[in-house]
Amino acid sequence: MHTPMRLQIGLLFLIAGLAHGARAADLDARHWQFFIDDHAIARGTGLDRVVHHPRARGVVIAHDKPWESNGVAPSYFARKADGTFVGYYNAIWWIPDTDARSARSEAVVYADGAWRTRVPDSRPRDRAQQYVVASAYATSKDGIHWEKPNLGLEDAPMGADWVKFPPFPSPVGSSKENNLGVPFSITDLGHGGSVADPSRRYAISTGGKAYFAAEIPDFIHDRDWRSKLIPAGGTFSTRGGALDFWDELNGEWVGLVQNAVPHWLPSREIARFASKDLKTWRSEIVLTPDADDPHRPDLYDEPMGVIAFPSEGVILGLLSWFHSDRTTPDGGPVMDKKPGDPASGWPWPKTAAHPNVWPWARKGTNEMRITISRDGGRTWDRKASREAWIPHGTEEDSYDRLVIGLTPPVRVEDEDWFYAAVIDGDHLSTGAGVKQRSYYSDRLRRSQIALYTQKHNRYVSLRANTQLETLITKPFVVTGDTLQLNVDATRGRVRVGIAEYKPVLTLKNTTYSIDPHLMEQNVLPGFTRDDCVPVEANSIEHTVQFKHGASLKALQGKQVVLFIEMLDSNLYGFRLR
Repeated sequence: MHTPMRLQIGLLFLIAGLAHGARAADLDARHWQFFIDDHAIARGTGLDRVVHHPRARGVVIAHDKPWESNGVAPSYFARKADGTFVGYYNAIWWIPDTDARSARSEAVVYADGAWRTRVPDSRPRDRAQQYVVASAYATSKDGIHWEKPNLGLEDAPMGADWVKFPPFPSPVGSSKENNLGVPFSITDLGHGGSVADPSRRYAISTGGKAYFAAEIPDFIHDRDWRSKLIPAGGTFSTRGGALDFWDELNGEWVGLVQNAVPHWLPSREIARFASKDLKTWRSEIVLTPDADDPHRPDLYDEPMGVIAFPSEGVILGLLSWFHSDRTTPDGGPVMDKKPGDPASGWPWPKTAAHPNVWPWARKGTNEMRITISRDGGRTWDRKASREAWIPHGTEEDSYDRLVIGLTPPVRVEDEDWFYAAVIDGDHLSTGAGVKQRSYYSDRLRRSQIALYTQKHNRYVSLRANTQLETLITKPFVVTGDTLQLNVDATRGRVRVGIAEYKPVLTLKNTTYSIDPHLMEQNVLPGFTRDDCVPVEANSIEHTVQFKHGASLKALQGKQVVLFIEMLDSNLYGFRLR
């Protein structure tokens, strides 16, 4: 059958357009390709996406000091070049005060034998919100057993009286014999290699000012540490948040904050603040509950926050996820102010008609989930975040009833270590100036720091069971010498075939196709699945071998598709190296 010339020209234009689209969607296989989303997947036959839970190692930093009577929470953890660990964290203690709604460290002094607020506040007290937050420092040889060295820098309670205001610990005495006094906050902007300038590796906030630094300031041994800081020329403040990462794709600094923009919506959301010069900030809401999340009154799901960090050319998000119980709202007095009115003390109005909306509906549990962004945190793929990555404890008094905040991973050999805040009770159920009604009557909820570990980059896998399945990747250009898999095939096996990606001529209708699943017709000699040495290993970077010495050097510059045959195995990612 003769094909008319006009139809032939149309087909050629269609093929050219499709081929151009395929090239535009090529993967950068020099980075690990994760399966948290479908970015690298053209087709997967019978494969399951599996979220893998890190191993819970339990509490590693307990609330065991008088200045930690209300708990501890992680801020920044790292492993030094010599293998030792350092931890910067918040120490929190409760303080009774009939005048102040919330007594924080900068508003509290020790005078006349008691801890007092400098500026009285006439609003009614909420005893569970009376606390002081101070920055603390700890060290460890193994990341599990931690020491709290005496820094001698800041006043803190010498003891705690649990009898005077049961079940709250009233602070007793004052001393500088403690590990408090860290004079700055830290963000590692170089995590994942996203900041090329080594002098801007760390974002340092101290004394209300913003700086960059090549190293973590040694405030303990170096009295001149401030002189080594580089002024940022702006501010890291993003409406209550912090600087999270440098977005190389869009050329801007980014901070992610919960509900930082005043609004009158019924749920929590995550806002993305971005600035190219650290002076002018732009904000947008980027992560919200959606129609696939449950929204029953007793189970209203919402994002609580995101710890975001660059990794392998993308932004990974440790998503703090809140299961709000709105059948027990906070209630409280009616506020007659308009949204955003500074005189109200809140950017949101309070009315009797809306007792169950954010921010007053605060009772519930919290877990951690995993998500991914490929556009600098503007959009987030939630395929893997529909379930817990780190689940919360099931019992009311589980030490991890709330898993509510993590540090970015600390690399330890072939593992990623995450330090998390865990709390032994539900999230707060009353707000400022509201009569206490549903706290635990026999104890004080307290936070501790727990450790979770997993094999490096093993957040999510594609799993094949006892039936042979195949993963077909999207096309990419060969730029490396070896193909590596992050894989566990100790129960089964994995084999890889490599096919050249180009238009395929079908026989019957003389039409062209660029569908990746047809590319197996272009399998490259020496790189068939039969040529592949079967992978039966458990490795975070297993090098795929082909028989007869075939090397990927021969494929440099070619656009290819992988056919990954899997049997009873988990595949976490692949890359070229």
